Amino acid sequence: MSRYESRHSRETKGHGALGFLVTFVLVVFVIVLVFFFLSPDDAFKGTKRKVYGVFYPQSYSEQVTRYAKEFNVEEPLVYAVIRTESGFRPEVESAAGAMGLMQIMPSTFEWLQEHLEGEIVYSADSLYDPDINIRYGTYLLSILLSEHNNDIKTAAAAYNAGTANVGSWLEDSAYSPDGKTLSHIPYEETEHYVDRVEDAYEMYKKIYYQ
Repeated sequence: MSRYESRHSRETKGHGALGFLVTFVLVVFVIVLVFFFLSPDDAFKGTKRKVYGVFYPQSYSEQVTRYAKEFNVEEPLVYAVIRTESGFRPEVESAAGAMGLMQIMPSTFEWLQEHLEGEIVYSADSLYDPDINIRYGTYLLSILLSEHNNDIKTAAAAYNAGTANVGSWLEDSAYSPDGKTLSHIPYEETEHYVDRVEDAYEMYKKIYYQ
């Protein structure tokens, strides 16, 4: 995975401040009612489940289901990565140049195409296409999971910081006691990223897959 790089290196019109404030207060009030007056047994059922679903959407479900099955990756993990990387916005590009829903670097995209297709068939701009982005992002996840014994924490760290960095951390006993999993991540950004992915992964499982 030497070609897989680390990514470290509208104006709208409202209806006035008062209208916005009233709407905001009402939304908060409804959320409070839902979360605090339903029984714990209803945590991921009915109305409360719908509220959680607003914050953990299943946008692009057709693509996620198709490519999760193709590459044997859990759907909740794919959703978690998309939510963390782009918030389900296909037009996003990072300062480092990562593109689309799953924030793939163009050089990584070329590497993935060569391994999956045997040749480069798409330009970098194709990463803005949700179908293409999710397919290759899920394929990348499958590679990283395979390399790291299906350990989500280590695979997510590699997705964010690059395989070279994670490889060096695994060789350091300060970060990995067994050389296979990470007990500590020295990059604060990557540590925060992994926490967000793991939290979202657990939420998606609870909301939709139990």
